[in-house]
Amino acid sequence: MDEKKKASDEKGGTKVSRREFIKGSALLGAGAALGTGAGLTILSPKWSFGAEKKGEPIKIGLLPPLTGLCSVYGDECAHAGELTVDMINEEGGVLGRKVELVIQDDGTIPETAVPAAERLVKKFGCVMICGDMWSNSRLAVATQVAEPHKTVMNNFSYDEGAICGRYYFQMNAVPNQQIDRMVPWMVKKYGKRWYFIGGNYEWPRGSVAAAKEALAKAGGEVVGEEYNPVGTTDYSSIIMRIKEAKPDVLEPHEAGSDQYGFLKQFAAAGLLGKIPCVSTYYDEIFAQSLEASVREGFYACNSYFMVVPTKENKMFLARLQKKYGEKAVLTSFSAAIISCMRIWAKAAQKAGTTHPDEVVKAQEGGPGQKYGISTVGPQGKVAVVRENHYTTQTAHLIQVQPDGSHKIIQSWPDQDPVIPKRYGGCVASVEGGCRPEKEKCPKFPGE
Repeated sequence: MDEKKKASDEKGGTKVSRREFIKGSALLGAGAALGTGAGLTILSPKWSFGAEKKGEPIKIGLLPPLTGLCSVYGDECAHAGELTVDMINEEGGVLGRKVELVIQDDGTIPETAVPAAERLVKKFGCVMICGDMWSNSRLAVATQVAEPHKTVMNNFSYDEGAICGRYYFQMNAVPNQQIDRMVPWMVKKYGKRWYFIGGNYEWPRGSVAAAKEALAKAGGEVVGEEYNPVGTTDYSSIIMRIKEAKPDVLEPHEAGSDQYGFLKQFAAAGLLGKIPCVSTYYDEIFAQSLEASVREGFYACNSYFMVVPTKENKMFLARLQKKYGEKAVLTSFSAAIISCMRIWAKAAQKAGTTHPDEVVKAQEGGPGQKYGISTVGPQGKVAVVRENHYTTQTAHLIQVQPDGSHKIIQSWPDQDPVIPKRYGGCVASVEGGCRPEKEKCPKFPGE
């Protein structure tokens, strides 16, 4: 670690060096078994909610993917978290106490994400954890750490809607807030024959399922759908099948470096500009890593892009680039980290305590209320929906211009979340959370 990065970590309140926690994640992750908790290091809690002392720092945790398939997002997620905590402390902290950020690498996969989350809660005493990017890791951390340990988990990644939990909150978009808007727009402009591809795990499958529903409502048809192993490097056979199918629109849902590889090979095959592409997975990290010629004409729909013309966005970007350099970026993931931390801070302040049960009640709002805590930041206004713990979102459809810049084509503000039927809805505002189509839900508190 160079001196500049070391100083940045110390200023941001990070107690463990990046090198140390990456090493620790690898060691603790070895042999971890998804779904069983095997391989976890058992650590005694260093904190007690009944013994909060004025003046002691409050620790919150962040799980960015500093290694693994999505590691290109690690630093920008860490930067957004560090700067947000800086700003919260400048404003007086929470409950008159300084907030400290503890960062642990989730490694992109459940086998490292779960023990990293365990360390945040049990070793470092974090009262809120912010993560995770990859859906398999997110589901594992929510079910194996947040819920059993009764720790608030505010998620920063857009999500297929698969998680329903008392302590889980979703601060980024679900399919109806992205896919249900972009599909009919693209159908109207380009046509009804669609081809879908994606990695073989839940986020692509859940996203494609939502897209197919939206396509059917728009009178479209599926001319191809396939899922490839995560880590695929050769897309030649897939691209040949896409070319033969001659779709009006292609919607790729690959993850991390897989999406890079596919788009490069798609362009090299001469299909760029011939078959329109649209996805929910495209952002400023792509803009830094792919040539403009590979991205030209690409459409994307997401809850945030750096070209959003609001004062909150411009202010945060100015501070971000002043601290981390003019090439520092913000994506929908890191923008949602700001919302995760801001909403938690407002809820703890309102509750008068950092006790998770009280913070959950404050974040979600009281009985009879539709919305709980809200915040306005680079994402725009984000408000917690009491029933399911998901949030209102604004969606933006952008198109990459010939010079590589992003142009907002259409925006849809203040959309409520709808949990896809694939997952049976969600009622998180009752003890334990429940799926109303899969289990009997108790009444809301106070009813």
